[in-house]
Amino acid sequence: MSGKKINKLLRKYIDGTISNREKQELIDLYHKVSNENAPYPDDPDLVRDRMFLRLKHEFQPVKRFWNFIKLPAIAAAAIIFIASAGIYLYSRPDIKTQLENQQVAKNLDAEQVILPGKNAAILTLANGERIVLDTVGKGILAVQGNAVITKNNAGEISYQKTAREDNNDTPPAYNTITTPPGGQFTVNLPDGSKVWLNAASSLKYPSSFKGAERHVELTGEAYFEILKNAKTPFTVTAENTSIQVLGTRFNIMAYNDEPSVQTTLLEGAVSLIANKTHKILTPGQQAIASKTSNDISFQTVNMEDAIAWKNGYFSFRKENIRTAMNKVARWYNVEVAYRGNLNDKVLGGSISRTENIANLLDYLALTGIASFKIEGRKIIVTCK
Repeated sequence: MSGKKINKLLRKYIDGTISNREKQELIDLYHKVSNENAPYPDDPDLVRDRMFLRLKHEFQPVKRFWNFIKLPAIAAAAIIFIASAGIYLYSRPDIKTQLENQQVAKNLDAEQVILPGKNAAILTLANGERIVLDTVGKGILAVQGNAVITKNNAGEISYQKTAREDNNDTPPAYNTITTPPGGQFTVNLPDGSKVWLNAASSLKYPSSFKGAERHVELTGEAYFEILKNAKTPFTVTAENTSIQVLGTRFNIMAYNDEPSVQTTLLEGAVSLIANKTHKILTPGQQAIASKTSNDISFQTVNMEDAIAWKNGYFSFRKENIRTAMNKVARWYNVEVAYRGNLNDKVLGGSISRTENIANLLDYLALTGIASFKIEGRKIIVTCK
């Protein structure tokens, strides 16, 4: 198979436009490849992982993987392909110098190493008591109303009803779970629905759902898997967006430092109201509601990208560099400063969230659109 053909398949796979037949062709090639003598200044196994992030994520869990294409000028980008003779990286004429010189991690002192985030959150009870969930042991944590809050063996919290009779006249006791920058956590709600919280996010909800709906409030980003209950729909408020569902899977991104609220539906159907617009989303659709105007747009997206964070990796699909670095900043709990012209600086590709930040910046630098410098817990991004 020619390098041109392989390169075409990889680009289509990254863009999400590959057919099932073409995907199988690429998978077969992946399983046949040998990199014993890969002409690349790095560990061959690591190179292979980097090349096939999306492929390896789809078929087996991995700790480290990488795949980047500079967009939109793909013809001038680092074009990655694999051939039977080994792995090759083609880019600008100075790519060898980049590979040799832009090794951020190797120039860091031990105290400068910035590790990725972890499971961490604080649960605030109705009485104001705060429980640090990443340090507390498993078992019963508290009792709220007629619900017992426990931490299970998987490190998640859940709510179970007590045998005590529920008084519908009693106001619900609201709890709030908050993840810090560099944290993520999973909560099983009182109705059995499950929510994954991304870094720098919070979810407010009652310890038991009462009345005609199950309502929660979100700040930041979360992925929801909602149990179906036709009698009591599940509703979410996030900034200027309200969502009503019966039973479905969806992701909401509503960070304060982002210009819009993005709602992506993976399964089922949701009724969305934002900026005076009502829309029924179907699987694969994403609603983008502007915070600064009444604009709201809808598009078909790759659903895998929306929940990449939940599955352990960053996905930068035609994202401007500021949006991409916002994701990095939240997960690694760092500050980002910019120099140079950020206009038209767009990234494409994916990388594991288990990398230390120095390695991640090394990979980003290979796109050629910016250089990166670590100063304490600040990342200086100099756009070219």
